[in-house]
Amino acid sequence: GYGITDEDYHTSRGETAQDMPCPACKGSRLNEIASNVRLPSKSGSPSLPELLSMTSSNLLSTLKELELDERGAIIAKDILPQIHERLKFMHEVGLGYLTLDRSTSTLSGGEAQRIRLASQLGANLSGVLYVLDEPTIGLHPKDNDQLLGSIERLKDRGNTILVVEHDETTMRKADHIIDLGPGAGAHGGQVLARGTLRQLLGNDKSLTGKYLQEGMSHPLRGKRRNLPTKWRSTQKPAKWLVLNKAALRNLKGQDLRIPLGQLTAVCGVSGAGKSTLIRDLLHPAVNTAIKTKSPLVPGKTFLQHTGLRSGDGKQPAMQKLYNGDSFKKVIEVDQNPIGKTPRSTPATYLGAFDLIRDFFADLPASKIRGYTASTFSFNTKNGRCETCKGVGRVKLEMNFLPDTYVKCEDCQGRRYGSQLDEVRWNGKNLADVLEMTFEEAAEFFSFHSRLGEMLALMVETGLGYLTLGQSSPTLSGGEAQRLKLATEVAKGLQSLKERKRGVISKHLFILEEPTIGLHLRDCEILAKMLHRLVDLGHTVIVIEHNTEILAEADYLVEVGPEGGENGGHILFQGVPEKMLEVENSPTRKYLSSQILH
Repeated sequence: GYGITDEDYHTSRGETAQDMPCPACKGSRLNEIASNVRLPSKSGSPSLPELLSMTSSNLLSTLKELELDERGAIIAKDILPQIHERLKFMHEVGLGYLTLDRSTSTLSGGEAQRIRLASQLGANLSGVLYVLDEPTIGLHPKDNDQLLGSIERLKDRGNTILVVEHDETTMRKADHIIDLGPGAGAHGGQVLARGTLRQLLGNDKSLTGKYLQEGMSHPLRGKRRNLPTKWRSTQKPAKWLVLNKAALRNLKGQDLRIPLGQLTAVCGVSGAGKSTLIRDLLHPAVNTAIKTKSPLVPGKTFLQHTGLRSGDGKQPAMQKLYNGDSFKKVIEVDQNPIGKTPRSTPATYLGAFDLIRDFFADLPASKIRGYTASTFSFNTKNGRCETCKGVGRVKLEMNFLPDTYVKCEDCQGRRYGSQLDEVRWNGKNLADVLEMTFEEAAEFFSFHSRLGEMLALMVETGLGYLTLGQSSPTLSGGEAQRLKLATEVAKGLQSLKERKRGVISKHLFILEEPTIGLHLRDCEILAKMLHRLVDLGHTVIVIEHNTEILAEADYLVEVGPEGGENGGHILFQGVPEKMLEVENSPTRKYLSSQILH
């Protein structure tokens, strides 16, 4: 449906090609014959593309008006109830505004999460054990209330619901809670508490119970940063980033103002347009300003560089951007998964492993033997164990059973051949280093300014317990998200040349829901790290639903009031305390308890 690409327009400008609707099927993906098969209905005779272009709410109404003959009624007898149940569940979890033919690549994280849930939970079953891994990911507290109501109805049908979750509201709704800890990784694995919420709150060993009972005091710094003076286009130095008339997709053409050098949080119900505003519009607009080295980017220039138009397709998606050249680059931390192969490790993903290999290659023992940095890679033949090809384990094919993996007998899971054992620094070879935790490695390499700083970042994000050589697929969702954050922050660290010149580059950090998979304690650690970035002179924008992070922000932007076409309005821009005065704010009642705590 979107296979036609405007290659000539964009490749001539060095830009990414934009997908355009197919002129033959108009994006329906069906040929002419299939598109003209129609169903008899009181309100007309809709085709399949017409049905799919409806929202789930409208489609439910249309299906009720079908006028089927005897044969059609027999065919639809078992099909329509299943369609009705799934569409009804989509409506219950707040997705009634989505059209069924919408591309999944345009969905927000919360919308995608609820669609996955709808596909699994929409069937009218009983006597089933449902295991849900953080179902509230990407959900606004209002959407979360709807989801919990649907889960309650599943329970009432006779199902058992097991939820792995950090969300406070979900824990308070649970009939039985199991708390694991006390720490993470090697420091955890113990059942600290089990029972009702009251029993958890009364358990001194439970860190979760402590946070549920005492909460976090906001702001953690004691006070918020003062907002810059009122915006002026000629203000020097620039103090505001201003996007004039944002009108991409469902955005309604309002102005966005972001204070430079502060922590800004963007909130709103799922599907309201937060990601569209920040990731899909502001991000490319700032990139355009950086490329053109201009403090003012008019809509015409923006259109030439991005091809992005307003919802009606007649105008650029924004009219002007002021002060986008205030940054050296834009660093984005999104929700895309990290490496899923056994060769991927936290050290390789962070970029620290390249520096470690360079360091070992510079040791005298390596110089004598002619070893280079590639010798210390477990992806090349020179130094890796050839039995396991540098993976550290060997796959065993089991007849009629899934493949299984066992530790390599030759290298004992250390990935390298015995020839590298003699290359050591302070008594440790490279295999020993990979078995270190980031806490141990940060101290071990403290003499190396850049490497030590990168490793310390992992400790600062609460991941000091991970080993450098741990396989990435074994990381939890929260661990993977924080690893990505540390990696992107590491890219913004001063280079050696910048250190010598005393240059501090200012970046724009855009983070989409960095609290995914994080315990309340980890959220506190994250908030401190975000503040540290701002203290270094960077501007941080967080797209977030977590009220703990919203209460920590210096500046809040709310998009809403609903999702889809009923959203796209910028409802509020200002300090968090002022949001409590906005009557039509969906976030207000959930934020009030955090700010007044």
